[in-house]
Amino acid sequence: MNIIITGTSSGIGHGLAQEYLERGAEVWGISRRPAHGLSQHDHYRHLPLDLTEYEEVERRVPEFLAGRDPWDLVILNAGVLGPIQGMNELTLDEIKRVMDINVWANKMLLDILFREAREIRQVVGMSTKASLRSSPGWGPYSVSKAGLNMLMNVYAKEYPDTHFSAFAPGLVDSEIQEAIYQMEETDKYPTLKRLQEARYTDEMPEPRGAAPMLIRGIKEALEHESGSYVDVREM
Repeated sequence: MNIIITGTSSGIGHGLAQEYLERGAEVWGISRRPAHGLSQHDHYRHLPLDLTEYEEVERRVPEFLAGRDPWDLVILNAGVLGPIQGMNELTLDEIKRVMDINVWANKMLLDILFREAREIRQVVGMSTKASLRSSPGWGPYSVSKAGLNMLMNVYAKEYPDTHFSAFAPGLVDSEIQEAIYQMEETDKYPTLKRLQEARYTDEMPEPRGAAPMLIRGIKEALEHESGSYVDVREM
């Protein structure tokens, strides 16, 4: 398999890349920081890139991926949580940064891929249940992931030969959880307490441990209508 994964420096992206490499796949990773433990692998190629630097994305991504297709799988995993605050407390610039990474960077990558590649078989955008129902403090994250859901749905209609999914991976212990774990405003933002209590339990596995389950879910997502939102916990 030829697989593209964004956000491979840590978290879910890193765990998925490790598991796919062990299964014999060729993986092309894109992330701002180095992907430690992956870069020495013979079948891993890495592009250090901030996906919100759109001119650099347009310039460097086509060269990085040139001549490698068909692509069996593209996992749009890179994303940010953003500040946990009330929407009325946030500036438009703070909200825009979350949208730029979680939505518009993915749009730009897809446009480059469909312009340059002969065939793309499956695209998975990493979503979350928070895209369906928000709770206090999660506004920018929820709005951006809801936007990602619709982005997958729109592209599914425009590229019917490719299967798209907005894929919710459930609770996985990652750098996002590290930021959540350190917050103390659990009375103001009740979801924080639930996530803090889930950490270090079977409910929230580490990325490497979660990877086989996520890969099964990504494969099973092909059985759902293209453009659908799917949650690995409900499959």
